[in-house]
Amino acid sequence: MSVAAHSMTPLYTDWRDRYQLVGKIGSGGFAEVYEALDVTLDQAVALKIVADGRSMSGRVVREVEAAAALSHPNIVALYDWFGDGERTILVWELVDGESLDKLAGELADGDVAAIGVELLDALAFAHSQGIIHRDVKPQNVMLDSAGHVKVMDFGIARLMDADTLTQDGDLIGTVAYMSPEQAAGRRVGPPSDVYSAGMVLYEMLAGEHPLRGQTPAETLSNVAAGRLPSLSALRPDLPQDLVGLIDDACAPRPAERPTAAELSEAVDEVLHSGRLHMQRLLRAQRLVRPLKRAGVVVERVGGAGLAAVTCGVVLGALPAYPQSWTLPLVAVCAAAWAVVPQGGLAFLLGALAFPVFNVSLGLGAAYLAFAVALFLLTRERPVVALWPTLALLLTPVYLTLLAPALAALLGRVRGPLAAAWAGAGTLVYLVLLRAPRGPFTLFQPRWHLAGEAAAAGDPFTAATRVLGVALAPACVLQMLLWAGLAVTLGFALSRRRLELRLWVWAFSFAAAFAVYCIVPFAVWGYPVKLGALLWNVALAAGVILLPLVFTTGDVPEERDDGHLQKG
Repeated sequence: MSVAAHSMTPLYTDWRDRYQLVGKIGSGGFAEVYEALDVTLDQAVALKIVADGRSMSGRVVREVEAAAALSHPNIVALYDWFGDGERTILVWELVDGESLDKLAGELADGDVAAIGVELLDALAFAHSQGIIHRDVKPQNVMLDSAGHVKVMDFGIARLMDADTLTQDGDLIGTVAYMSPEQAAGRRVGPPSDVYSAGMVLYEMLAGEHPLRGQTPAETLSNVAAGRLPSLSALRPDLPQDLVGLIDDACAPRPAERPTAAELSEAVDEVLHSGRLHMQRLLRAQRLVRPLKRAGVVVERVGGAGLAAVTCGVVLGALPAYPQSWTLPLVAVCAAAWAVVPQGGLAFLLGALAFPVFNVSLGLGAAYLAFAVALFLLTRERPVVALWPTLALLLTPVYLTLLAPALAALLGRVRGPLAAAWAGAGTLVYLVLLRAPRGPFTLFQPRWHLAGEAAAAGDPFTAATRVLGVALAPACVLQMLLWAGLAVTLGFALSRRRLELRLWVWAFSFAAAFAVYCIVPFAVWGYPVKLGALLWNVALAAGVILLPLVFTTGDVPEERDDGHLQKG
């Protein structure tokens, strides 16, 4: 669903035309939450309605838009948000579970640690995207029916700051979980979220919150003064390394706190030491967690492999180093990627600069600018930079279209961008090699791109000649087609009904086949080899069909919405 954050007018005359309220889930001082059915997408959602909506600053809009783009298994997805002139309406993923404030006293120490790991993972991911929660508290942390953490309300503290809280003179966040700098009204950053998460874990482990006073003002004073005792004073029986981690997270000064990623890893080590008791539900979650982390390992190892292939192919095609250096450079590149992907990407791009400069100074300078831009754009997820390599490696086995299809797993924004980048990179590479016309070269004009780029006397000319191919109609068409494939398959994977998934899957691959079959003949007058095209489409479609079928969930029962649908 698109994010209509820029518009204060709903997509429909009455938002109830699209969202049928099922029942009220809860309410707070500033918002009411309802379960609803999105009749357009046939999907259960949660609607949070914030009253007294007003025009919002560009900074608020940008932050909520960024929060809506967060895609992480431990973050409740914000699908859409808009205003109707009287209130702001936010459309969220519906989570079947309970918030942590309702689970007090029911969780063992190991359960709390497991929750902490996933909570901190979610915060670490958000921080890597430049998003700060500002309101981490037990009420905003859900535990779903499978025992997994779901963090709610990213970006909403800023929204409420703009529209409601400041007009009443209140502070953002529940006072007891604020960091000292937040309580003092100073600017907050990622360490503030770490403190709040530490306080949530502290309270769950200790069974009480020692900073709570008789009044909000007293609580605020306790927080700002940093009067929190060590967790060991209340739970001397806990492992000292776990106590030390919680104490570090709740340190009064932001600079003394670990990052969310560092704290998550450290708490996970304590959890896996076997010294903490766990209930059955979260013990099962602990067994599943290594499978989730396996995805990270696969991505890192796969990225190292793609980096090694890229390095080896380019160094073989553009010899500049002594031949004996090729294997060591490839090995160092893969090893660096496996340890620190950002470092591996930087090494790869740097190692390839010398061979390109060896072709011509102008081409080398153009490549250097491109390499810097590519690193800056993909440093948060370096494997995206090598997505064209993945597509080209899959070409000999007729699975090229798996590259844009798999890009759907990278996120709602990053996925289509990675797919488009793979489409452009694939076509440009094939034109450089003057590969025979095939399904993924589309129209290949009589360019001698490699020779023209090498002969360029300055960086501008070299860049212009390469961009001439990248911005040609055929390349733009492939970029749009691959990006569209990532979007539609990502949409299909997020649907709960199998029928809808299959319709989207069938339409996506049928459209891809039709475009590659019809456009080259209709526009440029040459027929495509249907055999190769059919194999590429059919095999990729067959591989994608399996996860679509076996990850389908059931649609929850509809309940009577009664008077909630009125007015």
